[in-house]
Amino acid sequence: MASLIVSFSLLFLLTVHTADGFLYSMTVTCLFNSTKADDIAYIQSYYLNKLKIISFDSRVEKYVGYTEFGVSNAKRWNEGPEVTRSRNEKERYCVYHVGIYNNAALTKS
Repeated sequence: MASLIVSFSLLFLLTVHTADGFLYSMTVTCLFNSTKADDIAYIQSYYLNKLKIISFDSRVEKYVGYTEFGVSNAKRWNEGPEVTRSRNEKERYCVYHVGIYNNAALTKS
């Protein structure tokens, strides 16, 4: 009987306790219609607790904030080296990989 109470107590403690913290994630997306660099869009989005807070879009060429926290960071990032780094990521990340994916998969379908 005592072991049943102990196992129930442990099970109850494990199911009731939740971890405190924040969920933070970043996604990078390449949108393209062809392999031409002008037709490729590089989008970098930052999320906090499943809410999009800030993103960079190569078509706009600047960071855009969606929350108060995101707007303040977008202003700071647009004035610093971060915006130049993100502009260069389109060439480094998207243009290079779109050529590979286009030759490997899309031309064969």
